[in-house]
Amino acid sequence: MTDTVSVPTSRLTTTHRPTPTTRALRPSAHAEREHAPTWMRAVGAVLLVGGLGLTAAVLGWPGDAPEASLLVPALVGIAAGFLLLVARSGYDVTDTHVVLHFRPLPARRIPRDRIADVRLVEADASTYGGIGLRIGRGVRALILTPGLGIEFTDDRGRVTFVRTRQPERAFRALR
Repeated sequence: MTDTVSVPTSRLTTTHRPTPTTRALRPSAHAEREHAPTWMRAVGAVLLVGGLGLTAAVLGWPGDAPEASLLVPALVGIAAGFLLLVARSGYDVTDTHVVLHFRPLPARRIPRDRIADVRLVEADASTYGGIGLRIGRGVRALILTPGLGIEFTDDRGRVTFVRTRQPERAFRALR
């Protein structure tokens, strides 16, 4: 029986592994983040503190009273307050993708070759039916404050709007 592992070969081969592309290696042509407005963060703080206070009062109350049912609205207040405090929208434009961010949700990546049209649009809460992440029939909007933003249409006809502070720079990066 021969040992095939130690038999010399006639040529030496080297393996070549391509360098993996990571986020740090992909240059961003333009990136921007926008925090929630002050009033939204204030409402979030009030809901969070109120929910925590109500939870502490209910859990500290002696006995098994029906007040335990107040835990549900308290936990809803805590969750809504936390989400309003950490809300942030933004985007990154790279050579290959447009990445939309709406914290706390995961990022949405759109390939640039699927973008059919890009334009600058003035929008407020009434334009897309409210603030935050608005999803409608063929329309998605990330809007926390009123003002100028970017609206682009993909090859399927779906429209996406992102509110930005510097829309002209983002518009140039997408062209």
